[in-house]
Formats: sequence, structure tokens, C-alpha cells
Amino acid sequence: MGGRKDPAWKYCVEMTEGMDGKPYKYVICNFCVKQIKGGVIRMKNHLAANHKGVAPCAKVPIEVKNEIKDYLKKGEQLKMETQRNQEVMIDSGSYYQSQNPFLGGSSADSFSQRGVRGPMDRFVVDGDGDSDTLNSKMRCERDAINCTKLDVGRFFFKNDIPFNVANRPSFISMYCSIGNFDRSFKPPTPFELSTWILEEEEKTTQAIVDEVKKTWSQTGVSILSGGWTDMRGRQLINFLANNSHSTVFLKSVDASDAVKDPKMLCQLLDDVVTEVGEDLVIQVVTDNSANYKAAGKLLMEKRPRLWWTPCAAHCIDLVLEKIGDLTQHKTALIKSKKVSHFIYSHGWVLALMRKYTKKELVHPLATRFAMAYFTLESMSISRESLERMFTSPEWGRCSWAKTQKGKKVEDIILRDENFWGSLIYALKTTKPLLDELRMANLKKMPGMGFLYGTMDKAKEQIAENLGGEEGPYKEIWSIIDDKWAFQMHRHLHAAAYFLNPHYQYDQDFSTHPEIKLSLLTCLAKHFPDPQDQEKIDLQIDAFRLRKGLFGFPTAKSTCKKRSPVDWWFQYGDGTPELTSFAVRILSLTCSALACECNRSTFNQIHMKKWNYLSTMMHPMILDHRG
Repeated sequence: MGGRKDPAWKYCVEMTEGMDGKPYKYVICNFCVKQIKGGVIRMKNHLAANHKGVAPCAKVPIEVKNEIKDYLKKGEQLKMETQRNQEVMIDSGSYYQSQNPFLGGSSADSFSQRGVRGPMDRFVVDGDGDSDTLNSKMRCERDAINCTKLDVGRFFFKNDIPFNVANRPSFISMYCSIGNFDRSFKPPTPFELSTWILEEEEKTTQAIVDEVKKTWSQTGVSILSGGWTDMRGRQLINFLANNSHSTVFLKSVDASDAVKDPKMLCQLLDDVVTEVGEDLVIQVVTDNSANYKAAGKLLMEKRPRLWWTPCAAHCIDLVLEKIGDLTQHKTALIKSKKVSHFIYSHGWVLALMRKYTKKELVHPLATRFAMAYFTLESMSISRESLERMFTSPEWGRCSWAKTQKGKKVEDIILRDENFWGSLIYALKTTKPLLDELRMANLKKMPGMGFLYGTMDKAKEQIAENLGGEEGPYKEIWSIIDDKWAFQMHRHLHAAAYFLNPHYQYDQDFSTHPEIKLSLLTCLAKHFPDPQDQEKIDLQIDAFRLRKGLFGFPTAKSTCKKRSPVDWWFQYGDGTPELTSFAVRILSLTCSALACECNRSTFNQIHMKKWNYLSTMMHPMILDHRG
């Protein structure tokens, strides 16, 4: 068996079969000719006749049996000794047995000699003590804290854990729980983590999801769907359920054979609606591609009380893409890309940029063109800092300043007024749209009630930024109107605008006929019974004319201070049917970008070793507990 040292190899033969297909290996006992899968470990148990997962060999000689038993026993002793040594190192305060300044002497000596320390030890001085002793004690404590933090940092570094994990509530909770015990606390073993601890967390997770599901009947649910391609080239689709309380991950499926077929996509969406409950689902939000649009149309034909709406964030991104083709915008985008690419491609230059700007220029986002315009915004804010950087002695001395690309980037920042002029123009015409994008992705407040109103205000702001003359802003408005009418002109958005007290009680509230048409269309869709429609229609008058609780001064003064949903809960008691309708509409999201977050975690669901976790992934991915 070549250089193999395990004694069991002397008493067995390794075989390989299935070379043309998927090969697998097994071993054959030399004494009883039994075929054993699972490798040499099971063969040792077979020869030692210890009844651990395999039948004992009936023909093994006694001396071979004893030899293998002794070898297994020595292995167990070595494993136990290693475990004890590791526990001593952990208990002594350093995994690497470094000197512990708080305890003095070596870690092993301290472990054997010290008593259990408690939180009052730092205020107590052994013996008579004096100020020097007390100062020394405080220095030791400070060094001990640093030593402990170094051990925590080492754990992060060795396991490639992102630094922001240290801000997660679950990390802080873990630290507090460990701190409640003395030094006798032992960390959980891999077996414990994979068994009862995992099972208990699954129960906790399911309890959280169950609490969220209890709110679905009151607020309704949006089904969010988003497609992406994983590292293996598979077309995956994530399905989530969202309301104003939380977003719950439902499942992630391999739809490589369905992603281009509207009928198959419709079936996937329909299955999710059935799983959640048709009476709970108000809308399905997907991206804006033609296949999803066709699938959404088929779904609404099959389920008449349900809406399909395209993702507002993707729609705004399409607007930004079209605007980016304009000459002045293209100039700013191309040159800003040259600057950011040069800076982020060279570590030393990137470090110098961060030193002067104290921030990042590029912020990765789920939408491509929005990221480009947010980069322009960052450059505008950091203009003076970038100019100081490229006129600094550090830049002048570095080798990158002497390269052709470095000189070009320096020239753009310091001397290219055309770049800065086009950048300012690009921001004047797109910043209101970037603000709209931020609103669409708000986590604390659903965006449905604001999308219609803020889009109109964004257009007005663009016109104002360009001097109010129709000529300069006409082309921008035309692009926005074209995409809005084709993609986002939906009854739900206009109805939510009407029901949002933020706009209803504003002097600039729009009375365009399409708004009331959208409201009545949504009303008829959600309440097929004419009597229910009539009851709610009469209650709309009370809301619009500020009758009953709606007439209280605080109802108007707080309409822009509360979320629309909270406002209706506070003042909608006199119109219960209308309140229920308004809450279900205003609790809706208008973006499906949540489907595109945490792709590394979603990717793991489709790995074989993570399949057993798939049933409990939803809150672990999307809740805000950390």
C-alpha cells in the first residue's frame, strides 16, 4: 500500500470500480473477503471486532485483532490528550499559550495555580497593597483585555469573518452570554453545533417566522421574485414574502429550464402564491424583463384578485441607463469610471484616497447604473479632498504619478473642467431619481404609498435644477415618462397615493382623474361584493373630507410624522373597512431588490452540504437580528 502507515492496510486491499462513469472505492478484508465501503476506518473497526458501524471479522487472527485494538486505543488516548491540551490553552486565556499579563507566569502554570476570578477582582489588591501595586494591577487588567481582544481578532482573521460581524446583535449576545460564566465554560463542539444547537435555533427561527406570519392577515403580503446566476452557471430564482413587519425567505429554486418560458415562470409564481395563500397575497413583484412581464400577465388572468407589478428599483435603473446615453452624462460617466477604476486597481493609491477623503467613492449596489451615478455623487462631495490628494507630496513622489494612466487621472481631477461641469449637470438631472431609488428601498417604511408622488416631485425638481425652462429638461422628462408609462404606470401606485395622508392632506395633492380611477379599480378588485364597495366608497368621503377622527388637529399635524400605516391604525377606527383596505395597500413594497441580497448565502442553499439547512434559512438571511 505504498507509504501508508496505518496497520490496517496490511490486512486489506483497496479496489476501485466505475472508472468510465463515477468511480468509487472500497476495501476487501484479506481474512473474510468482506467488501467494506467507507475506507480504512471502518476496516479497523471490522478487524478489531468492536461493533462500531460494521460487522466484526469472523476469521481475523487474535494477534491481528489485538494489534488493531491497541492502535485504536492509542489513537483515542492521543485525541483525548490533544483535547485536554487545547482546553488548558483556552482556559489560560490564549489559544497560542502566549504569556497572560493578567495572571503572570506561563499559561499552564497559571491554569494550575489560580482560583476562579470574578468581576470584583479588578478592584481588590492582594496583600497590603499601595498605589504602585494598584497601578500595576490596572495595567495588567488592560493588557489582559487587549490579549482577549487579540484572541477574538485572531479568530476573525483565521476564519475569514467580515469585520462588521462584530456589530451584529447575535455576536454581542454571544459575548454577553459567555461573560456570564466563569473560566470553566467550554465552547460547543462541532457535534453539538450540528445537532441540538442547530435544532434549537431552528425552533427559535421558526417561532420568529410564525410571529411574522400572524401579521400577514392584517397587512397582506407581497411575493418578491428575483433571478440570478450562480457560480456554476445555473439560473436561480429566489422567492420571498414581504410585508411592513419583515421579509421572510420562502425558497430558492433552480429554474434553468424555466427562466425563458413565461408559462413555466407563471407556474412557479402560482405555486408560491398557493403556498402562502391566495387570500393573503396582494401583489407579486418581479424584475422588468419581457418574460416576467408575460408571466405576470398570465398570473393575473389566473388569479383575478392579485396584482403583478415590476420592481421600481429596476425601472429607475432603466431610466438612468437611458439618461446615461446622453452626451454630457456619458462624458461624466466614462471619465469617473477611469478615475475610480485606476484608484481601486492599485492598493497604495486606494489607501491614499481613503486617507484624504475619509470615505469610499464606489458603493456596490444591486442596480448597475444607479451605482455609476452614486459614484458621481461621491466624487462631487469629495472633489476638494481628491484635489488635495493629487497635489500632495505623497502622490508626487509615488511611481503611479509617473505612469500614463496616473497622469491622465490626475489631469481629469485637477484640470478637466469639462468633466466637473458634465458631472454637475448629470447630478442635477439624476439626483432626484437617486433619492427616489433610496425611497423605493426603504426598510423602515414601505414605499408603495410614496412612489407615485415622489416621481412627480422628482420631475419637478429636475426642471427646477435646470432653470425651469422647458428646453433643457424636456428630453429628461421624455425618458422618464416613457419608462414610467411602459413599466410603472400601475393602479396600485396611484391608489396608494390617494390613500396616503401624507399627500391627501397636502395642498399640492393631485386631482388627476387617473388617481380616482385607479382607486376604484383596486377597490373592485379586492372587494368583488358591490355592497362592500359601496360601504367603503362612503367611508372614503369621511377620509377625504376629514370627518370623525380624521378631523382632529393631530390627524393632520401627524400625517407626515407617522408612517401611513401607523396613521391609519391611529385614526381609522370610524372607517374599519376602508382602514383595512388602506393598510393592505400602504403596507406593500415596490422593490424586489431583497431577492438580490446575500447571494453568497443563497448560493450555499444549493450546495449539497447545505441542503439540510434550507428549511431554516429565511430569518437567518433576512431578519435584522444579526
